[in-house]
Amino acid sequence: MNLKSIWDAYKQVIYLVVFLWIVFLVSRVSSVNSFGIAPRTMAGLPGIILAPFLHHDLIHIAENSAGLLVLGFFMILLEPRGLFYKVVPIIILGGAGTWLIGRADSVHLGASGLIFGMLGYLIAAGLFRRDLKSVLISVIVLLFYGGMIFGVLPSIPSVSWESHLCGFISGIITASGKKVRKGSN
Repeated sequence: MNLKSIWDAYKQVIYLVVFLWIVFLVSRVSSVNSFGIAPRTMAGLPGIILAPFLHHDLIHIAENSAGLLVLGFFMILLEPRGLFYKVVPIIILGGAGTWLIGRADSVHLGASGLIFGMLGYLIAAGLFRRDLKSVLISVIVLLFYGGMIFGVLPSIPSVSWESHLCGFISGIITASGKKVRKGSN
């Protein structure tokens, strides 16, 4: 794994964040944010896929952008290829979980479920794979971002702890399903 291949792979994370900002700008002049996760409603089903791309305000998207850029970097260090195949299950499983357990009469938006999914994935990868690179990345992420785990608990009424919890669990599930061949990166 050389610097060029890491940079080329990391561009996927940058493109994802740029796409979030484009959707955010569109949301300033349209009502796309109504497509978030509305738990246990038919109207809320599209939000399972769409919610990670929708954000309430500038602070919300800025915080989520930073989290995606940092944890996305560690995802690329762990596996430079196949980010899409990790992000999609995290989004679907985390979104479905939020749709099932989320507070009624609320709309859940934002990429924080995906961020918590990445956190769960990165921590769990070291446990499931037990190779030096995975364990080192898991330990580093746990040391620097382990405090985020408390975000899965209800604490701030306007923050979707349900999305955080379901995202974290979906990251662990996604990491547990990853088949690694001996000697592969």
